[in-house]
Amino acid sequence: MTPTHGSDFDTALAAVMADLAREVDQLHAHLIDERMALDQADAATIETVGRAKGASVDRIERLDVERRQLSDAAGIDSLNDPRWSHTVDRLLECRRINDTNGRIVGQRIGQVRQALAVISGDGPNGSTYGPDGAARIKLRSATLAQV
Repeated sequence: MTPTHGSDFDTALAAVMADLAREVDQLHAHLIDERMALDQADAATIETVGRAKGASVDRIERLDVERRQLSDAAGIDSLNDPRWSHTVDRLLECRRINDTNGRIVGQRIGQVRQALAVISGDGPNGSTYGPDGAARIKLRSATLAQV
């Protein structure tokens, strides 16, 4: 490999790694936005941020494939490149935030299921009280209100 050829690969690799770093920072911002939307129970923002987060992950995956291809072609171990350490650290932070957001979503789903179980009569003891005050066992559906 000529020095010019190696330099071209290094320049291309540096550009891809910079793009990756920017995209990972964008993913981090999306995860923070998602957390704020979860805290505010803002369903529309959660949906919008979820799409943006998915698009960022797709771009990160494509850029990482390109990084690996350039590394292999140049015979360079880019994972040991100091330019990569910030991105790896940020990805670890993204994973931590995403795990926390996932736990919040899981808790909310559990709360909704619990509320639905109570409403439908499948509460913890399997019974609820009807409009007449009598206990109802395994009530599947009932009129909650009439107009």
